[in-house]
Amino acid sequence: MTDSDDIALADHLTRRRARVSTVSAVLFMASMATSINVEDGSTRPQIFHLVAWVIWAAVLVTMLAIGGGLGRSRSVRGLMNDESTRANRQHAMAAGFWAAVFAGLGLYLFNLLSPLTAGEAIRLIMTATVATALFQFGKRERESLADD
Repeated sequence: MTDSDDIALADHLTRRRARVSTVSAVLFMASMATSINVEDGSTRPQIFHLVAWVIWAAVLVTMLAIGGGLGRSRSVRGLMNDESTRANRQHAMAAGFWAAVFAGLGLYLFNLLSPLTAGEAIRLIMTATVATALFQFGKRERESLADD
């Protein structure tokens, strides 16, 4: 593959990653919203749903941390994870951190009025953290790509 082919492929994959990050954030939040009362895992569908949520969260965090392009050549991965992408990823992770802090504080206060299980609180904090980080990453990547 030539350098121009690598550049075109990396550009295409970077644009797709920006869209997928945003859509994944929205779907991840929607999934949590539809399963707020599925904490006890007493039936097979509930257990399946909880395990699927954990796997999905792990995949999304890995996708954010690595940046994608795992099945691609080193040069394509390098082009996909340039300086601006690394800065966007850092910003997204910082936004995720603050989402976790504020979600934790909010859930602590909410818990005073209506007790939550530890599992519910953890899933809500994780959802806020991962979704915020992915959404911010997708937003900043789209803004960076629009400048090109």
